[in-house]
Amino acid sequence: MKFKLSSNFTHFVILLSLLLFSHHVRAEWFSKAGLNTYYTDDVALFSVTRRLSLEGDPTQPLVDEPGQGSGFVYEPTAQLGWSTENVLGELQLSVDAGGYIFQDYADYSHAFLDFTLSQELTEKTKLKLLYAFVPNLYLGKQAVGEHHSEEAEEFGERLDSHVWSLHLDHKLTESLTLRGLVRYGIRNYDQPFAYRDTQFYTLGTHLAWEVSSDLELLVGYHFEQGLTNDEQTVIYQDDIGYLNNYLSAELKAHLLPKLSMSLVFDYEHNIFTSEYKGDRHYQGNENIFQGEIELAYALTEQTQLTAGWQIGSRKFNYEHESVLNNNLWLGVEFEF
Repeated sequence: MKFKLSSNFTHFVILLSLLLFSHHVRAEWFSKAGLNTYYTDDVALFSVTRRLSLEGDPTQPLVDEPGQGSGFVYEPTAQLGWSTENVLGELQLSVDAGGYIFQDYADYSHAFLDFTLSQELTEKTKLKLLYAFVPNLYLGKQAVGEHHSEEAEEFGERLDSHVWSLHLDHKLTESLTLRGLVRYGIRNYDQPFAYRDTQFYTLGTHLAWEVSSDLELLVGYHFEQGLTNDEQTVIYQDDIGYLNNYLSAELKAHLLPKLSMSLVFDYEHNIFTSEYKGDRHYQGNENIFQGEIELAYALTEQTQLTAGWQIGSRKFNYEHESVLNNNLWLGVEFEF
């Protein structure tokens, strides 16, 4: 059925466009590009570990089979943005593109694309809309479902991830900013794992504190629920639905005029909601502890060098030992 725009709706769109874009000031373009080189001791966990952050995607898809090898990973990135002023305040649009290129494990290589729209509503309040797309993300090989023999055929597990977010930032004082956020996402799995398709909903809050001119602190909490389709999961007795609690603290210190250090601690607790007694996730939970340190050096006003180390520990209650993931990196970023 075709949808016909009413005259009232058309007038509303025109009025909104005039409101947002008719303020006659000079628009500015900005851009960045960078390259990070990593060494990881677990290629299967690298992506989920790197994205576990307040600004990333802390509930990346479940990886059932870690320990798939070590190697080098390259991350080229590019950002293009446009900024202007309208009657409400600053309006900013940006596109970020990049990818993880695995040197010896090409199946794990994938791209990612982020779109951001940010609009000042008042001098103290800003609204931000974000969309993140990760296509063809490879999680590894495993058998379908839970009821299979040791000789069961294994398939590569892949999916597309779509996440829409809304952030509302409000300055409480000159040094304190409170953020409220909501997220909605879908993870669409390729066959034969399409029965694992997941929708998720997130509520969260962040608090940013500029302790001094040389010290910044960011803390945050997210609650999330991931839902699967019971009509599909019952066939395979395999359900990856979950409840998630996530806490994080990030401290940034300016050590010297051109040198800064970032320290990050993350904790995540996943409770699996499977009702199938034969499912490995039945009455299961997962605890994740993660730490990170990064040094950044401003080589010039347009060039920054980085070096860092990240370590994560993951443990399911149905497994005997924790699984560790270490990531080391060197990076460079250019502003144009």
